[in-house]
Amino acid sequence: MGDMISVLYSNDAMMPRYKALKAIRKDFPERDEFNYVRFNMSETTLNELADECNFIPLGTERKCILASDCAFLAKSKTKYKFAEGDSFDRLLSYCRSPSAFIDLYMLVRGEADPKNPIIQAVMTTGSVKEVVLPQEAELVTYAQRYFSAKGAGIEDDAAKELCRRVGGDYGRFVSELEKLLCYANGEKVRLEAVKLLVAPLEEDDAFALSNALVAGNAKKAMSIYRDLKAHTVEEVRLTNMLANQFVFLDEVRYLDAKGLSSSQIASELGTSPKRVEVSLRNMYRIKPEVFPRILEELYRCQKSILTGESDGEFAFTRFLANFQIS
Repeated sequence: MGDMISVLYSNDAMMPRYKALKAIRKDFPERDEFNYVRFNMSETTLNELADECNFIPLGTERKCILASDCAFLAKSKTKYKFAEGDSFDRLLSYCRSPSAFIDLYMLVRGEADPKNPIIQAVMTTGSVKEVVLPQEAELVTYAQRYFSAKGAGIEDDAAKELCRRVGGDYGRFVSELEKLLCYANGEKVRLEAVKLLVAPLEEDDAFALSNALVAGNAKKAMSIYRDLKAHTVEEVRLTNMLANQFVFLDEVRYLDAKGLSSSQIASELGTSPKRVEVSLRNMYRIKPEVFPRILEELYRCQKSILTGESDGEFAFTRFLANFQIS
């Protein structure tokens, strides 16, 4: 049996859930409506959660409560808005003196706020843990064991390519494993199957493309574009992806000016600190007034494609060739 109260947090939305469910399946192998209760806290008040915590389990020795999307525990520059009549008080009181018969898991997307009174209480009566994304080597090993247990297999280079394509998205990693298993039909999964079935991580490719443009590396930008085009990514989608990247860069610039650290910015924007740090380095190459012009140029590029004025490849290549940040 673990802690009576556990707060699990991560920038990846699925990691805390997988961690909690693994523990719950171990401690509660047979779950029903009497010993297992789930709440989505975006739709539930803190008082409702507190009521359930104070409700003694009937017909069973122990009860487990899983509360997901606990934004009220996350570190954020925006103050949490309570529903009418709701507050921290009752849940805080419970967390200071939890029941020995109830296991409470609270899941947080982003960074848990160490100044939050509930977090401070749980640090005394339970545990507050960051759920770290597995490294590539761990994911490769997991994939190999997964396929082996299902009577199939996966080549090393195929497993590594899978990890590269899903990036840090653990939920997608698990989903793609299941898809590949169905495709394998008992045979070993090879690199060709991964390339065929698992789409490239477009966000990372768009991030790399925007980085190359900001760095003034037109040759690299063109190379990334050619690779994306080989995977049938259309130019209209590329303009949207690039626009999102430059909006993201502008958001990083704004939050940095507010004095937030890279980890705080990552938590606020739901991304990785590494992506924020790269963006911060790029940010100083671009003046704030340049962002609207870049977005306008992307809009014109997309409009020329959609109206048939220009061929997609010609319009996007012209945008890359004429890109400037000065």
